[in-house]
Parts: sequence; C-alpha cells; structure tokens
Amino acid sequence: MPLGLWIGHTGRWRGVAVAGSGALRALPTLGLLTWFVLLVGVGLAGPTLALVILAIPPLLAGTYAGLESVDRQTVDAARAVGFTEWQVLRKVEIPLALPLLVGGFRSAALQVVATATVAAYVGLGGLGRFLIDGQAYRDYPQMVGGSVLVIALALVVDAVFVAAQRLATKEEKR
Repeated sequence: MPLGLWIGHTGRWRGVAVAGSGALRALPTLGLLTWFVLLVGVGLAGPTLALVILAIPPLLAGTYAGLESVDRQTVDAARAVGFTEWQVLRKVEIPLALPLLVGGFRSAALQVVATATVAAYVGLGGLGRFLIDGQAYRDYPQMVGGSVLVIALALVVDAVFVAAQRLATKEEKR
C-alpha cells in the first residue's frame, strides 16, 4: 500500500510498478507455494508467504490506479490553498480514490481465497483438502462439495467488499 500510494501520488516508477505487478500476477501459484514450503518447511509460513506475494499485484495496482484517477485540478487546488504534499495525499487523494482502493483490496482478498485451496497440496488441509482428497479417491461429490464451499466463501468475501466499496462511494459523495 505505501509503495502504491507513493507511485500514485508522485507518478514516479509507474512503469516499473506496472511491469512488476504484471510479472507477479504471472507467477505460478503451485510453484510458488511449493518453493516456499521447501524453503521454510511445512507449516503455515510457506503458504502465508506465497499468498501475501500473490496479493501484492492487485493491491499495488488498485492503489496507484486509484490515486491516478483523482482529478489533477482538485489536487492542484489543494496545493494552491497551501496543503503540504502529505495533506494532499491524506485529505484529498486518498478520500477521492477510496472506491478504487477498496477495489484493490477486494481483488486481493478474492485472489487469496481462490488460491488458498492450493495449500492443501502440501498437506495443510483447509477447504482445499476436499478437492485434493476427492480427486485422489475419485470422490466427485466430495470435490463438488469442496468447490461449492470455496465458491460460497468467495461470494461472502466479495459481498463484504462490495458493501465496503458502496460505503466508500457514499463517503466520497458527501
């Protein structure tokens, strides 16, 4: 978030951020998860690191895109009345960009929920266990049940962020 705020506010290193977030989105989830488990051992640390890395691109992109979407005339007006750069960021850009910032969080949360099931591949259980075990035993009803649970969780998470986005939009209109 801080890096995205800095890039969105200053416009510096935007090209690097776009290329970097695109490269991070292209990382293979299973490969990243396996690498971290081999690096730090079986446990929650490996999957947590992998999921954090997978959440970075949507957070970064949502943050700098949100700040870039703020009307430059509004930012210039804030500077003209004597706002410092910190005040411009805190009192003008972030409140106006809030719907897109929440959208970045929404995208990151859904990315994590959708890929967290892969953690079952390295023996950590969770809802992905229904999918992995169901496939191993050709128990298709178990796989469907696990899929439905993951879908339901994703829909609940999405609904929470949709509500947060609506609240942010209402706050913006005030």
